[in-house]
Amino acid sequence: MMNILYKTLGILSVVGLLALYSCNNDEVAPSLYELPVGGANTPVINSIDPPNSALAGVTIVTITGENFNPSVNNNFVFFNGQPASILSASPTELVVIPPVVISDSVVVKVSSYKSEDFSNTIIYKLEPAVSEYYPFDAEQNKEFPYGIWATNQENVYVSLSGLGIKEIVAGTPTSLVEFAPKGPETFFRAITLASDNAIYAVRGGVRGVYKVVANTKPAAFVSSANGISDNVNDVEYDATRDVIWGGGSTGILYIIKLDKNVKKYNVDGVVNAVRVAKNDLFIATTTNDEEIVWKSAIFNADSLGAPEQYFNVSTSIDPSLKIADLAVSEDGDLYIGTDQASDPIYNVHPDKSYETLYPGLIDAPVYSFSWGYGDILYVTNIVDGVNKTVLKINMQKQGTH
Repeated sequence: MMNILYKTLGILSVVGLLALYSCNNDEVAPSLYELPVGGANTPVINSIDPPNSALAGVTIVTITGENFNPSVNNNFVFFNGQPASILSASPTELVVIPPVVISDSVVVKVSSYKSEDFSNTIIYKLEPAVSEYYPFDAEQNKEFPYGIWATNQENVYVSLSGLGIKEIVAGTPTSLVEFAPKGPETFFRAITLASDNAIYAVRGGVRGVYKVVANTKPAAFVSSANGISDNVNDVEYDATRDVIWGGGSTGILYIIKLDKNVKKYNVDGVVNAVRVAKNDLFIATTTNDEEIVWKSAIFNADSLGAPEQYFNVSTSIDPSLKIADLAVSEDGDLYIGTDQASDPIYNVHPDKSYETLYPGLIDAPVYSFSWGYGDILYVTNIVDGVNKTVLKINMQKQGTH
């Protein structure tokens, strides 16, 4: 008798739960036949494009094959067991962004809704879009990187606080080579390499530009005696590498020739960064508490057009951002490095639309840029308020020089 009572109570409980479910859900509960318990053909991978490798977390990859589900949410693509982000799907094509998995032999496979088996596998290569270029030793050797410059051989010069200028030779990014000992500077805020193979550098807060040759302490190159009338914050050579462009704290743009002849132009605001891009000079300023990028036409080595406002970071992106440095690609995109704690680089297109560069992959503010002669942008970044490393960012295109 007691067993019958328990069974009756159990049945009533189930009936009550089903009634409650039906009252609180507008959608009809799925039948067993709608669950992914088999019945679909096994997916097949025929090819992947790009065919050999991609940048992890960045490159859009197209997988061509058979028996994929036409719904994005009903496919799963794995790279070494890590799921990719699926952008679009059809029975014969999946477009995805791979996860951040770095390996020369990544196993790629696909699972689709109602298919009991995974697809065949393809071995693929995923490369880092962002990586540390050199493991600076901040703890023991007190190596803190500031101004950087990349040569046409992809050697990277770096100013280390209290240690002079070192060189990271391309192909051997695990050792530092002495270039020049420390001089009067603690560190150089910006450095550039001119046609005479000497480095020209600025400290920031000093009315002058230094010249640095191999194995020799830096010496003053131009100063107030040559017409430098305010603190120079940034320098870069022009296309000929015979002229150095500089920017000062009182809104002065300097044209400095290797014969020490100096000419001056004006822009509105404190100049924080300058960047030559073919026949244009891009200038980053703080003007009336706004971070603005200006653009001036370079007519020749002696003549500069009037600066015109190109992009206002404060009004277009975020009023709290500060511009640290600029870079320009061969196709005309402007890259603005900022002090933002994560995702600090913005890509501004010629039509002034913009987006974050490689979201989620750069997690520290920018200090300095230098675009090599290939696809690599080298970036000094700041971790917890300290200049800790130089990043190597694969931009998938070349910069201007």
